[in-house]
Amino acid sequence: MRKLAVLILTVLLITPLFSMASAADDPQPLFNLDFVIKTAPTTINGSQVWMATFKVHAVLKDPAYRAYFENLAANNSTKAEEEFRDFVRQLVYENLKDNFEKRFEAANVSSTIYLPEGGPVRVLDNWSATVTFVISNFLVSDDGKVLRCPLSGSMDFVFKGHVFAYTWDKMTLILPEDYEVKNLAPKPDDFTDGVAIWTGGDYIPLIEVYTPLHTFMRFLNETHRTISLVYDPHEGYVQFNATFSGAEASKSTVEYIIKGFRGTMDIVSIDSSQRNNSLVVIGVAKPEVSYRETSKEKVWQAIIKLPGSFDEVHVEGGTYQLAPDNTVIITVTEEKTNYVPYLWGGLVVLVVLGIVVLKRRRSAGSEVEEAEEPPEEGEVSVEDSGNGGESGEMDGGE
Repeated sequence: MRKLAVLILTVLLITPLFSMASAADDPQPLFNLDFVIKTAPTTINGSQVWMATFKVHAVLKDPAYRAYFENLAANNSTKAEEEFRDFVRQLVYENLKDNFEKRFEAANVSSTIYLPEGGPVRVLDNWSATVTFVISNFLVSDDGKVLRCPLSGSMDFVFKGHVFAYTWDKMTLILPEDYEVKNLAPKPDDFTDGVAIWTGGDYIPLIEVYTPLHTFMRFLNETHRTISLVYDPHEGYVQFNATFSGAEASKSTVEYIIKGFRGTMDIVSIDSSQRNNSLVVIGVAKPEVSYRETSKEKVWQAIIKLPGSFDEVHVEGGTYQLAPDNTVIITVTEEKTNYVPYLWGGLVVLVVLGIVVLKRRRSAGSEVEEAEEPPEEGEVSVEDSGNGGESGEMDGGE
């Protein structure tokens, strides 16, 4: 077995060079390759960087090399796996790395490759492996409007000193769903929900995606913006309801808008919803408030800054004026209550009640006197008789 493996390897290594004369135009003959590239923005040292995770599934298809590794594994499976890992790393990973480094250098873009612990190659069964790594600056922008991939173009696959086309069977590109694509070329065989699929190629596709800021600015230009404000001086808060109608807002656009409100207002609470091609943002904010009062009224003045210009501004419960820098000044006036008339009215009521009470008491006293019975007749006669006798005596004495 060992001799057979050595023989196969020797034959592979001494393949005549003239048979490779047109190798640069030929597809690489060793692997079936499926690419999955997932890209998304992340923050590194305070700056947004587009990272891409590459996962390449490689299956060895060359019969001679499969026979070589099979024979090697029959004697020493560990050594066979180690050699196959090195074989995949050198041809699949290192060739990709060389292509990418040249492209980044030509575009004057710096990039870093991050490898998983244990290296980029993980050996699977049936002489297959996955190659995994992450690169930075997969998408970059030089105008703030469009993100472009500096790696786009055909790739080379160098094998035994000869250059083949770095052919693959399938490539899947996964973009964040809410990012707007400007251009993908060649046109993918399928593109759904931010996932593009190509079959049978030797290139990194042309990839152009609008930046979130550009998408946000275009959303503002395409929508009609209205905002309603209600200030309650007793609660001390302003309720707002902002509507952006006429276009669908991406997730990044909604984040920009919410960030704008939070950056300009003292937000207590905020929420958003999207329906019928309109984005609605509602919330509560704490304004700057000044207060004054006179003998007749109380006046509150609330100052609140909007996150941008609006086509329509409506204020309920008070008057308002628009100040520079998208500032709204809301004035609420309340008349003071005059309690003097109420005091006089209360005094009059008390006086009237007092008179009524006195009259009732007097009426009650008169009724009691009339209700008393006169003395009995006998008693009156005796008294009268007594008085008469005395008078007679007084008269008789005379």
